[in-house]
Amino acid sequence: MVGRLLRALLAAMLLALGLVGTPSTAEAVTDYLDVEITSISTPTLDLGNPEQVVEIQGRLTNVSTTPIRYVNVHFWRAPVAILSPEELTATSANLPVGNRLFEEAAGNLDILTRETPFGPGERATFTVRATVAELTAEGPSQVPLPRDDAVYLLGVQVRGIPDDGQNMVVGRAQVATPATQQPVASSALTVLAAAPSWLPDGTFLDDSLTGELSGRLETLLASAERPGVTTAVDPALYLAVHWLSDDHTVAGEARRANGVALRWIERVDALAEEGRLWRLPFGNPDLVRADVTGQLQRVLAWAREAAPDELLDLPSVAILDEGASTDLVGRLGEFDTVVIRNASGASVGPPRVLTAAPQGAITALPAGVQLARKIADELLAARPPLYVIDTPEAAAVDNELAPYREHVPATTTPAEPLRWADAQRPAAYDELLAALEHETSNADLLADLTPSAGSPYDQATLGALAFAKDFPTEAAAVEYLNAASPADVDLNLITLRAASNYVMGARVNEFPATISNELDVPVVVGVQFDSDAPQRIRVPAIEAIEIPAKGTATITITPEAAANGVALVRPRLVTAEGHELSSGQPIEITATDLGRVGWIIIVVSGAVVLGGTAWRIAAVRRERAKAEDGLPPRESE
Repeated sequence: MVGRLLRALLAAMLLALGLVGTPSTAEAVTDYLDVEITSISTPTLDLGNPEQVVEIQGRLTNVSTTPIRYVNVHFWRAPVAILSPEELTATSANLPVGNRLFEEAAGNLDILTRETPFGPGERATFTVRATVAELTAEGPSQVPLPRDDAVYLLGVQVRGIPDDGQNMVVGRAQVATPATQQPVASSALTVLAAAPSWLPDGTFLDDSLTGELSGRLETLLASAERPGVTTAVDPALYLAVHWLSDDHTVAGEARRANGVALRWIERVDALAEEGRLWRLPFGNPDLVRADVTGQLQRVLAWAREAAPDELLDLPSVAILDEGASTDLVGRLGEFDTVVIRNASGASVGPPRVLTAAPQGAITALPAGVQLARKIADELLAARPPLYVIDTPEAAAVDNELAPYREHVPATTTPAEPLRWADAQRPAAYDELLAALEHETSNADLLADLTPSAGSPYDQATLGALAFAKDFPTEAAAVEYLNAASPADVDLNLITLRAASNYVMGARVNEFPATISNELDVPVVVGVQFDSDAPQRIRVPAIEAIEIPAKGTATITITPEAAANGVALVRPRLVTAEGHELSSGQPIEITATDLGRVGWIIIVVSGAVVLGGTAWRIAAVRRERAKAEDGLPPRESE
C-alpha cells in the first residue's frame, strides 16, 4: 500500500515537471547525452502475439558540460510502417519527439536520477521494455503499429532538466526493427582465398596456410557448405592446398601429406559437383588496383595463363572492391559474373553484374542490434541482397540470420542502374610494378646465363599472385615477390683475367686468359672484343662455354694482325644469346714483325728478277759470239 502511494506521488511529480507527457509533445531536441542501444531482445516483432516482450538495453554518457537532473529513459517507437529503404532513410531523418511510453511499473520507463545531478562525463546503463500489446494498443495518445511485414523504428527517448534549460529531450537512439513472421531472402557468396605463402614450384615459404586451413578457411568453408550458398574459390589457393595434401616442402624442410588439406579439397570438389562453385581469377588479384597501376590487361593475361585446367569448366567471377568504375566493368567481359561490393543495382550483361550490399554500417553497430537491422534491410530490399562473406566475422553475422532467412540464388531481377558511392580510387602499386620488372629482368638474365638449367621463374604465376588482394599492404606484396624470385645475379662475380698487353710476332698469335665464376650456379658465357683499330688488329669472339659454379676456365685469345702498330682491345663478357654482362680491362696489342717479313719477300723477289735478267743477257752474248765465228746459231730453246 505504501509502495503504491509512493509510486503515485512520484508519477504526479513527474507529470507536474512535464517529464511524463503525451506522445504529441514536439519540443526541440538537444543532445546533451550520447545514447547507444546495445541490444534488443527480439530481432523481429510478432504483432499477432500481444504477450511478446521487447526489451531494449543500452548506455548513455553526458557529453556536455552541464549537469542534468531527473534523467529518465522512455521506451519509444515511431508508428510509421516503413516499406522501402527510401522510407527508412526519410523516417530516420525526421524523428518525432513524442510516441514514448511512460509506465514505470510496466518497464517503459527507467528513471536514472532525480535531484542528484547527472554530471559531465558520467555514464550509466538503462533497460526499458514494452509488450506488443502496448505497441498495438489504440488510445487518445497512443498510435498503434499498423501492420505486419513492415519495418518500425523502436528505441528510447531520454528526458531531463539541464541546469541551463528546462525539461526536454536530452538524447535518443533507435534501431530499425522488422515486424514479420515470414523468412526474408538474401544471397551469399563465400570467398575462399588467402595471401600467397607458396611458390610456383609447389614449395611453401612457411606454415601459414596449414594454420588457416584449421582456422579462417575452415570457418569460411563451413559457411559455404550451408544450403543455398554460392562459393568463389581462388584457383591458386586450390592448387596450393592440393600440394599440401601430398608430401611437400616448407622452408626447405620435408613434410608429410596433410590430411586436413586433403579433406578440404574433397569438400570444395563437392561444392563444384553441386553446381555451387565459381572460379576467381588466379591469385584473386585486386583488379581495381591493377587498373590504377596501368596493369589490368597484363594481370588478366597472367591469371589466364596460370589457371590450372582442373577448374576451367567452372563459371568465372571477378569481385571488385571500392574504387571500381563503369569503364573497368566494361573491360571485364571475359568473366561470366562481376560482383561490385558496396554498390546497388544489377545488370544482365554480359558480363552479368551483381552488387553486394554494403555491410560497413551493419558491422559498425553493437552486436546486439545487428541481427534486427540485417533482417530489416532484407525485408525492405527491392531484390534479395547479396552478401560477400570473406571473413569469419562476416560468416558469423550471416549465419546468425539462419532462423529468419532463406538463401536464394543471386539475381539481376529487377535490373537497375548501377550505383556506388564516389569512393577514392586506391593508390597505384608503383613499387610493386618496379619490383616485378626488376625480378623479371633478373630472371631472364639468369636463364640466359644457365640455359641448360631452364628458367625457374614463372612470370605469369608470380605476376598474378603479386597483385593478390589478400596482401594487407604493397610492402607485403613486394616482400613475397622478392622471396619467390631467384636471387639477384651479381655480375661482378663473373670476371675475365688477362694480361694488360701482348706483342705479336706473327700475323696470328695465341694468348691465354681466364674466366672466373664465383656464383653458386654454373654459367655459360662467351667473350667479344672491340678494337679501336680493327683495320690493323682484330680479335675474333670466343664462343660461349660453361664455367662451373665457384670455378674457372682457361680460354685462348687469338688476335689477327693486318699491319704493324698498336691497338687497344676491350673484352666484353656476354651470354650465349649475346647479351652483355660486363666489360673487362682494356688489352694493348702490338704487332711489330710484319715489316721484316715484307722486306724479305721484296728482296727475294728482286733477286729472282735480277738473276733471270743476267742469265738472259749472258745467253744473248753467247749467240752473238758464235755468229761472228761463222757457226750456225742454236735453235731457240
